[in-house]
Amino acid sequence: MTNTPDVGQLAQSKAQLQLDSITVIGLFSGPQGDSALLRMGDGEIQKVAAGDTAGVLTVLAIDDAVVTLRDHRGQTFQLTLPGTT
Repeated sequence: MTNTPDVGQLAQSKAQLQLDSITVIGLFSGPQGDSALLRMGDGEIQKVAAGDTAGVLTVLAIDDAVVTLRDHRGQTFQLTLPGTT
């Protein structure tokens, strides 16, 4: 899994994050698997892994630049780490 741009670079970039929605701000690989840092719409930062919940969302998968989530209605969507598209 890549960390480009890393969290520090993203935090200092001039790119504007949507502050009222969920945004991926970091992706990590570790001995216990892949995880992601999500900035929630209320500003809270949550570290999540597949199977975790973030608010009413369930994390289905995390890969190189994408976090796949399912909402309470069963709809799935993907969030991409800014700067990787």
